[in-house]
Amino acid sequence: MEVRRDLNDVEPLISRLLSIGEEYRNKDKWWSHLKNNEDWEQTVWPINDGLKKAKIERIYADGRDMGLFMSDALAAINFDITTYPTLTSIIKRFENTWVYSDLQYVIDEAQQAFNELSLNSWAFNQMVTAFEEQMNLAEVVKQTLLLLEQSNLYKLENGLPVNNEKPSISIQNVSNSNIAVQSEGAQQSISINEQVFEDLLAVIKASNIESKEPLITAVEDMQAESKSGSIGNTYKAFIGAAANHMTLIAPFIPALTAMM
Repeated sequence: MEVRRDLNDVEPLISRLLSIGEEYRNKDKWWSHLKNNEDWEQTVWPINDGLKKAKIERIYADGRDMGLFMSDALAAINFDITTYPTLTSIIKRFENTWVYSDLQYVIDEAQQAFNELSLNSWAFNQMVTAFEEQMNLAEVVKQTLLLLEQSNLYKLENGLPVNNEKPSISIQNVSNSNIAVQSEGAQQSISINEQVFEDLLAVIKASNIESKEPLITAVEDMQAESKSGSIGNTYKAFIGAAANHMTLIAPFIPALTAMM
C-alpha cells in the first residue's frame, strides 16, 4: 500500500494506520453477518426488559459505529487532503473519538444483562469478541499516534526543536544476537531480542489463518534484517502482509517498532 509522498518521513507508521483501517473495514462485514444471518434477532427481539435489552443491543450499535468510523477515518488519511492536510491534522482528527474512549464498561454491562437473562446466543458471543478486537486495534492506533507526535515531521509542523543529529555508526563483531556498535567513540552493546520473532512465528503458525506462508516469510525476513540493527526495510512488507490480521499481531507491534 503506497503512502502519500508528503508523509514519506513517517511512512511505516502511516502504513500501519492504513492497514488497521482496512482491518476495521473487514470487520464491518462480520458485524453485518452476525446481525442479519445468525441468531441475533431471535435472541434480542423477545427481550421484555427494556434496560437490559438496550445494554445488549449496545454491543452491536457501538461496535458497528466504531468500526465504520475507524475504517473511514483511517483510510481517508491517504487521499483526503482537505481533512488531513498535515500530519498534525491526522493526529488531532482522532482526539475525542473512539480511540481515546474507555469502552470496557459496554462489554461488562452487556455481558451482565445477557447472563442475568440466561440467554444463549452465538452471535452475541462473537460480537463481544469482535468488540474486544476493535478495542485492541484502537489501542494500537493510539500508540501509533503518540509515536507520530515524536517524529521530526510533527515537530517541524509545530515549531518544535527537531533532532537533526545523524551520528556516524559502524557495526562490528556481529555474533548471533549481539552486535557491538561504535558511535563517535562511544561503544554500546545492543542485544536483539530474538524471542520476539520466535513468539510471533509461533502465534502465526498456531492461528487459523489459511495462508500463513507469506506472513511467516515476512517475519523471517525481519528476523534476518534485525541482525543489522534495524528492521526498517522489512517491517513495511510485514505490515502489508499482515493487513488482515492486525488483531493477531497487535501485541508484537511495540516491540517491533522499537527495533526500527
